[in-house]
Amino acid sequence: MIGEVRGLGLMLGVELVRDRSTKEPATAETARIMELTKERGLVLGKGGLYGNVLRIKPPMCITKADADFLVDCFGRGAGDGRHRIVN
Repeated sequence: MIGEVRGLGLMLGVELVRDRSTKEPATAETARIMELTKERGLVLGKGGLYGNVLRIKPPMCITKADADFLVDCFGRGAGDGRHRIVN
């Protein structure tokens, strides 16, 4: 589950948590999402004190099609019916 999205310009950090009220880090789920997106050809960075923040840093020449691909990959990794990772 997304706990917080932060960043400036194109640099974004998406913090994944198991529970929004307790902010328990979703470290294992973050690693799994990274693997699933990598299998689809999307490489994301990982950060945060607990390794539960996905770092998204696209190039300046990103196109709408590239952004749509990113959203599709992340959506499939984070929660389509077959690969539900985060509750």
